[in-house]
Amino acid sequence: MNTVVLAHLTEQAEKARNEAAKLLAEERQNKQKIALQLQTLQQYRNDYAVQLQQQMQNGIASNLLSNYRQFLASLDSAVTRAQNALVDQETKLDKSQQFWQTKQRKLASYETLVDRKQAAEVKIAMKREQKLADELSLAMYMRQRGLR
Repeated sequence: MNTVVLAHLTEQAEKARNEAAKLLAEERQNKQKIALQLQTLQQYRNDYAVQLQQQMQNGIASNLLSNYRQFLASLDSAVTRAQNALVDQETKLDKSQQFWQTKQRKLASYETLVDRKQAAEVKIAMKREQKLADELSLAMYMRQRGLR
């Protein structure tokens, strides 16, 4: 494969890998945000439930009890939605991780090809140099012996 073509393919693969890495970082941040929102909702729901328990111990009007229960139900619904969003985000994160790994493997393949090509070129250059050195040594030897 042509060195220029291989360099271009490697560059394109590196750009694709970097874009995949950005996407992966965004998905991780999104997961952290959703997890924090879920944690906040759960804490708020727990705090509100504790308030309800305290109100119930002190006696509470039925309309206020109904309001507490409605609000707790809406908090439970919000917690469930946040849990579902977290599961969905974890799926997106896994896919993004796999996508990045695919791009990384492709880049590594091109880098391996570049390394092999460079090693082959070095080997050819060393053979040329060795051949030239052998020819020079032979010419010097023949001159010293007067064979030329």
